[in-house]
Amino acid sequence: MTHDVGWLEQDFLVDPYPKLAALRDEAPVHFDEELGYYIVTRYADIERCLTDRTTFLAQGASSPVWPPIADAQRVLTEHGAKRVPTLNNADPPRHGPMRKAVFTCMSRARLAALEPELRDYAADLVAAIVDKPVSDLITDLAFPLPGRAGLGLLGIPVEDFDQIKAWSARRVLLTYGHLPDDEQVPVAKNVIAFWQYIEEYVARRDTDRGDDFTSDLLRYHGERPDEVTIDDVVNIVFAMALAGHDSTTNAMGSMLRHVLAHQDQWRALVDDPSLILNAVEEALRFDGPVSGHRRTVACDTELGGVPLAAGSKLVLLFASADRDPAHFPEPDRLDVTRENAVDHLSFGKGVHFCLGAPLARMEMRIALELLTEHAPGMHLVDEQAFPYTPITMFRSLEHLFASPR
Repeated sequence: MTHDVGWLEQDFLVDPYPKLAALRDEAPVHFDEELGYYIVTRYADIERCLTDRTTFLAQGASSPVWPPIADAQRVLTEHGAKRVPTLNNADPPRHGPMRKAVFTCMSRARLAALEPELRDYAADLVAAIVDKPVSDLITDLAFPLPGRAGLGLLGIPVEDFDQIKAWSARRVLLTYGHLPDDEQVPVAKNVIAFWQYIEEYVARRDTDRGDDFTSDLLRYHGERPDEVTIDDVVNIVFAMALAGHDSTTNAMGSMLRHVLAHQDQWRALVDDPSLILNAVEEALRFDGPVSGHRRTVACDTELGGVPLAAGSKLVLLFASADRDPAHFPEPDRLDVTRENAVDHLSFGKGVHFCLGAPLARMEMRIALELLTEHAPGMHLVDEQAFPYTPITMFRSLEHLFASPR
């Protein structure tokens, strides 16, 4: 049986959930010819893959879905980038020390200290939105706020944020999209420029420490040089300079799209702000920023009754799992009071659970708190399209037009 999903088509990207429901019912584990991966759709099967580290490996989780052309691959491998498995694409024994280093340096105290500055910055963004008859909530809020948070956490200078965001956007297209051949080499060169920037930034920080995550990570390296090398520090900062803002932009954009589209839920948050914490979790469940993650089968096994040979590549469709009626009653209904919303898999599960989740949750909470307080009449502009970047694994809404009154 074939299932023509059309992973990069706008009709699917705008609302993938009917097709995902059909896959979940008809072929919960099956091989997809377009991607060249086995697709896993049910919550229980995906949970097993995330928690069984010996059978399902993280290796290759960040590699391009479709291999770049030879010239682009040559640029990526021959210009000094020392990319090695670090966090979401690492397995034991390497993964443990990397995760411990990030977990130690991204302390609750550091995040708590960041919140007042982020709230002030977000308040200015929201004030500008309130003053305009119509705003693009992606451009005016969901894009700049995570950049300020994620890159600011790393200590990267504000004047470099726009360049890094531009590099990141193109890198995502190369890794998770289907760029035309003539665009791949220029984008590969941008990836190398991004890498070289991070190498130089880490080197500068190593001689001039500050009060930021990168400096903390370098101090950690100094105390445990055999566990975390300087190359490891560069890899971690490089990965976080992308993931620390891009995924949160996507999460915030989806959250605002759906909460504002369901005005009964929006009014519930306006009337009772104590619901906002759970509303963030429900938004992540309802339409999370990461639609899928990848694993490689280490040994012959079976999943959902389907035999899988060692070396088989899997896509774990979080977007499908988070709408699985076996785990979430009435899964296609947005409900900010849902009791088990926090069970969503948008941040993964187990040892690869996203270490940036507390920061993302903080940013999403701040955005909802400020918008419900200062723009309680906010609503979406009628008859707009919801354009998504044509990529797999992530849901990246490009524009969202809303009026504050």
